[in-house]
Amino acid sequence: MIALHPTSGTRQTILGSAHWLWCLLFGWIYYLAKGMWGVALISFVTLNGLLVILPIMNRGLVRKHYENKGWQILE
Repeated sequence: MIALHPTSGTRQTILGSAHWLWCLLFGWIYYLAKGMWGVALISFVTLNGLLVILPIMNRGLVRKHYENKGWQILE
């Protein structure tokens, strides 16, 4: 998934092809690296969403986070 920053115009890849695997393996550390503090706390407390829920919902969570920050999703 590629996103476009609204003011600078830079493009950034925000999700790769194995994003769910990174989420599953590293859990709350993955979300801290993305700047998603609330989801990181939930992941830490619930042991990564009981190892199933958060990796499945990861694409939607990250997309919503970047859209709320003003990024435009291109792909």
